[in-house]
Amino acid sequence: MAGYEMCPLPFPPPKTSLYVGDLDPRVTPTDLFQVFSEVGKVRHVRLCRDSVTGDSLRYGYVNFFTPQDALRAMHSLNHTALKGKTMRIMWCQRDPLLRKTGVGNLFVKNLDPSINSARLQAIFDKFGTTLSCKVAEENGKSKGFGFIQFDKEDSAIAALNAMHDTLLEGKKLYVAKFLRKSQREAANEQKFTNLYVKNLDEDITEDDLRNKFSKFGTVSNAVIMRDTEGKPRGFGFVSFSSPFEAKAAVKALNGATLGSKHLFVGRAQKKAEREDILKCEWEHLKSRREKSKASTIHVKNLDRNVDEDILEAHFRACGRITSAKIMRDDNGFSKGFGFVSFSSPAEAKKALFTLNGSSLQGKNLYLGIAQRKQERQRALHDLFYRAAIEQFSASAAYPGYPAANPDSHVNSSQQNGFSENLQPVRNGSIMEVQLELPVAKLLKLLQSSPNPLTALVEKTFLNAKGGKFQQWR
Repeated sequence: MAGYEMCPLPFPPPKTSLYVGDLDPRVTPTDLFQVFSEVGKVRHVRLCRDSVTGDSLRYGYVNFFTPQDALRAMHSLNHTALKGKTMRIMWCQRDPLLRKTGVGNLFVKNLDPSINSARLQAIFDKFGTTLSCKVAEENGKSKGFGFIQFDKEDSAIAALNAMHDTLLEGKKLYVAKFLRKSQREAANEQKFTNLYVKNLDEDITEDDLRNKFSKFGTVSNAVIMRDTEGKPRGFGFVSFSSPFEAKAAVKALNGATLGSKHLFVGRAQKKAEREDILKCEWEHLKSRREKSKASTIHVKNLDRNVDEDILEAHFRACGRITSAKIMRDDNGFSKGFGFVSFSSPAEAKKALFTLNGSSLQGKNLYLGIAQRKQERQRALHDLFYRAAIEQFSASAAYPGYPAANPDSHVNSSQQNGFSENLQPVRNGSIMEVQLELPVAKLLKLLQSSPNPLTALVEKTFLNAKGGKFQQWR
């Protein structure tokens, strides 16, 4: 970089590894390698992913051959955009002590929307070496607060004392020591005076609430929330004059009876706090679902005499089985397939690689990771679509290719744009039905919504079975 003045390395011994955070979910290792190779010789890049879903965790690591290249990359690429998201780059901290103890960490709020991460870091750099600086954003817009971490606690204290209550772009800054969420929640638990009360009968009044809660201290306010027509919404709020009284009321009245219902009494929370809790619960539930899905094996080609006990015994050597189920028809007869769930995705993978094709009561099993119906349909749609594209491309490139003529598959028995070729029937059951379609028509059908291929296949079966076919799956 022209005119670049090299600074001394802030960490002895010299470091070559950078942490790159706040990445766009679409960023790939190749993207990281290409961007960072522009400022130095990259040894290795790693993008961290969820072990179950494979989704990007939105951070990674870039290793350079020399500390000078790593330093140059941090100075030139920190707070720059990659696929629309601003990267946050810092030295890789292999010792987790700094992260866990919160040494040198500050919280800054009441920031003007014009203050971004790069500008905030430039303002605080004069107090010491900043390891990380980030202004929180949502949809590309500042949320009005941010975080700064110094390499030393003394630098953080100096910045706090100098910058707290100062004006920046006409707004008074609030600067304080950063507290983890658990620490903030613990502090809030000690200080709250407002209570949220729900599960109230319609005939409960504010006076009833006040009388019920005043046994535990001085109630400064009691209100029941109502709709636009004045009808009670079944919840309200009670405020005490001291945190001690509020905690005593929660302990005594949560679950107590008022009228005909049992009350829920807890600390009143702000909307943002409730949303954070719901978001965490949803992410936890989503993670559990993904893990459960990756831990379940779909087993096909089962003998009709195989039951759940036999199925479980066959897979038991691969890990702890949480469930084994044979799918049955309305008469209780096996449909020839089932599902086996393990306690972890690793055990399911072991079963898949070990037992796929194994014999159980004279029949070879076919195994796969279980998928929901919508996922299977999407996969089949993509498969047909890719095959059609490839065939269409081949016909364009090679005039002699069979599918080059859009009408090559149309014959005198064509019905509604498709023909029915039935394979031999054994014991009265159809072994296979083939739909022959021109490539152009297949592409049109695949791109239609809802997908009409299902109706075509069902009609084929209806014609073949004399109207006895009930539903195509």
